Amino acid sequence: MTTPPILLLPPDPAQLPALRAALLAADPGLDLVDYSRSLDDAQLARIQVVLGWRFPPGLAERLPALRWVCSMAAGVEKLLVPELAPQVPVSRVVDPDQALGIAQHVALMVLRHARQLPLYEQQQRERSWRRHPKAAARHRIAVLGFGEVGRAVAEPLRALGFGVEGWRRASGPLASVLARSEIVVNTLPLTPETTGLLNAEAFAAMPAGAYFINIARGGHVVEPDLIAAVTSGHLAGAALDVQQHEPLPPDDPLWAVPGILITPHIAAQSSFATVASQFVAGLQALLHGRPLPNAVDRSRGY
Repeated sequence: MTTPPILLLPPDPAQLPALRAALLAADPGLDLVDYSRSLDDAQLARIQVVLGWRFPPGLAERLPALRWVCSMAAGVEKLLVPELAPQVPVSRVVDPDQALGIAQHVALMVLRHARQLPLYEQQQRERSWRRHPKAAARHRIAVLGFGEVGRAVAEPLRALGFGVEGWRRASGPLASVLARSEIVVNTLPLTPETTGLLNAEAFAAMPAGAYFINIARGGHVVEPDLIAAVTSGHLAGAALDVQQHEPLPPDDPLWAVPGILITPHIAAQSSFATVASQFVAGLQALLHGRPLPNAVDRSRGY
């Protein structure tokens, strides 16, 4: 069976050779087209499938033959653009190693805060040998969003002795779980309902001295409100692997806030081999009229 033309839209154009190689190793017969702004309307009119991370502005409406969009990541909001025709199904790659990597990153950030590592890093810079004895950390942790990633995050934290509570929108008021949590971890999908959800009101609901960790999307957070909560001392700090503007500009105020740790969206990334194997399986489902694996409910955004 002839495969349809497939447009590749990885997060970084430098990833195209590796992504292409992984896909052709999984199925040498794939018809792959690397995205470029130089592609004309005739070339784009051939495209039936998109594998990618984000639609550049105006691209979706130039794909009249589009039959399927597959997200390389767990989050799909950058592909659910208004111009995407409503009948086009969307699915995503689900990589267990990605969830594990995120869980490891969160555990690292939780332990860094709970075991006061920044304090000892500062003492080392000052050449000050002072001890601050501390019992085993047993902080109460809220994991916002309790899907595959949220559950993966919770498992090692519980094994480390922390009390973990998962929260979904159906679980009850967000303020209630925030009020009883000393550490809050955000793993929510980004939807219109969750955009800006973590704002001044949410941070004020957290106990004084609480800590915030975000590995989901920068759009969940009203960043000026977070900066105000940390600089006022209400929050002890935050670890942000995602930000509203990525790459984070050098003049962004987040860089300079004591207590806020910035990492450049590196908590986890699906391997191209996993992306390729799941994409090929999805393509076979599409071509044979079977349900797509890991289909996205476009009305819900995940």
